[in-house]
Amino acid sequence: MPEKAIIDTSVLIALERINMLDILCKIYSPIILPEAVVSEFGPLLIECYSSEKVKSPMVGLLVLDLNLGRGEAESIALASEIGLRLVMDDLKARKVAENLGLKITGTIGILLKAESLALIDNAYDKAKELRDKGFYISDQLLDSLSRYTK
Repeated sequence: MPEKAIIDTSVLIALERINMLDILCKIYSPIILPEAVVSEFGPLLIECYSSEKVKSPMVGLLVLDLNLGRGEAESIALASEIGLRLVMDDLKARKVAENLGLKITGTIGILLKAESLALIDNAYDKAKELRDKGFYISDQLLDSLSRYTK
């Protein structure tokens, strides 16, 4: 049974670029999107998500004091409140989430999981396609991914 997860905007954008938004529903169910993420991304054409209003005072601190985006801040605050896995890519936001002890993965982690579940043939190929479409993936990460995947 898939676990629940909170998804940030950057992951939605990345997966949409390679026509793989629907893979989220096969890996996580349901996915929870803070209202700010829905606002940033726009309407989703997948059915496995619910939207949550985030009222945590942590959001203000993350936005004002740490200069995180609203979607990232709401995602971190919600994950902190309800203890679910957080799926996000932004390095600064990930470091904040790690310091809070949250379980984190990102787009590349989703591609690896999709490969391990035989939902895609090769995570490296999808990561390369994503990079070709403008998503930043370092040479080092792409190289290590090529050695890890099928």
